[in-house]
Amino acid sequence: MGFLYFLSILIEIGILFYLEKKAWKTLLTPLNFLMLPYLVVLIVSIAISGRFDFVEFYFPSILIWNVGLLLFAIPSFALAGYARKNNYPTERTDIEESRIPLVFTLICVVLLMMFSYRLMSTIHSSQFLIGSDDFAEEFAGFGFWAHLKRFCVVMLMLCIYYVNKRQPWIWIFIIAFMVVSVINMVKGTMIIPVVVGVLLRLASGKMRITGRLVLTILIGALAVFFVSFGLAIVVVNDIDINGGVLLWIFQRFVHYFSSGTLGLSVDMELGFPDRGDFDVIWTPFINIYNQITGNKEVLSPVNPTFFFTGISLTNVRTVFGTLYIYTSPVQFALYTLGLSAFCYTLKIISVGFNNLFTCTTYYYFCALLAMGWFEFYFFHLDVVEIPAMIILLHVLDWMFMKKEKTFFPSPKGIILSSYGEIPSRAREIPSPKNNMLSHDDVVYNH
Repeated sequence: MGFLYFLSILIEIGILFYLEKKAWKTLLTPLNFLMLPYLVVLIVSIAISGRFDFVEFYFPSILIWNVGLLLFAIPSFALAGYARKNNYPTERTDIEESRIPLVFTLICVVLLMMFSYRLMSTIHSSQFLIGSDDFAEEFAGFGFWAHLKRFCVVMLMLCIYYVNKRQPWIWIFIIAFMVVSVINMVKGTMIIPVVVGVLLRLASGKMRITGRLVLTILIGALAVFFVSFGLAIVVVNDIDINGGVLLWIFQRFVHYFSSGTLGLSVDMELGFPDRGDFDVIWTPFINIYNQITGNKEVLSPVNPTFFFTGISLTNVRTVFGTLYIYTSPVQFALYTLGLSAFCYTLKIISVGFNNLFTCTTYYYFCALLAMGWFEFYFFHLDVVEIPAMIILLHVLDWMFMKKEKTFFPSPKGIILSSYGEIPSRAREIPSPKNNMLSHDDVVYNH
């Protein structure tokens, strides 16, 4: 019987993948980002079910994803038809090759200096060691530094896009921002910006999907987990690295990879004892409203209910699992339809405006969907702050570009910025219509 549940999601994803490719003429769509990583993780979760000390997988939990994916696909096909009818370009994201703007370099330097100071001061003042959750909390877990850390996330996305053989020094910023993420011990802030940066490079033609790229990403993912978990067990517990430690880290890697699907599996088998209020889904907006109105209450989106998966504890339930436990059936359907419509509208806008900032925003939300196998990321403050920071960078780039154009006009009226080549008024712009071309063992809600 369990095989039939798996077969149903396999057939559904196969059909939706075919229709999605036919509708949008590209693989880089929100639905693909949502369902393909989930399918890989689901296969892994089923493969380890009842083995290596993991719990048995509860196959009916797949039904929530069956329904969720069907609902998410409806706005995709509707907006694809609307875009085609109105001759909106939907297929390509032609971001022009350009050097990193000076203002971005200055921002990176300032961030690097500020977090270097913050790290040294935290080392001197903290009683905890680097690699512990307590040190991470003191370093950049709250307040001003937590908000500034999100600026590092945005700049990491852009630096990954800009780095090339002519600008190898950008690797200094990339490594520095990755170190900030590793010290902060939040794996989402390590994975998501890298995914966005890679997607920007793929979409702009700087990089192609190859076996070597996939292998590099897999090795990189393993490295991130070995470094972060290695810090947790080796540094904090002051022990040497040996075969047992490496095995422990690898088990936690597999646990993290399957914690969303197995968490949902256990939750559904127990009858969803952690059902909550719909307000949780809107946590960032409620907290912002409370701050504006002077209400000191802060709503937390972190699920307080942990389940044991055989290796460790988890409180994550995948994107549709978490949405399900905080909504009624009608709310689940409406939110899924709305989220899909929002993401596909962003896709149309990103191709239409065709600049780095709209594309970064679009691929940021795609990266959140790509992490749907793990958890629902849309109830964190990041979904408000990071787009706002991208808009701020957009304004700064425009202001510096305008100033440069006024005082240092370049040949033929062309200004190089993050927009790519910005044509002067005398230059003809092709019509879009013609261009269709302890806590250590726990998986937290990060």
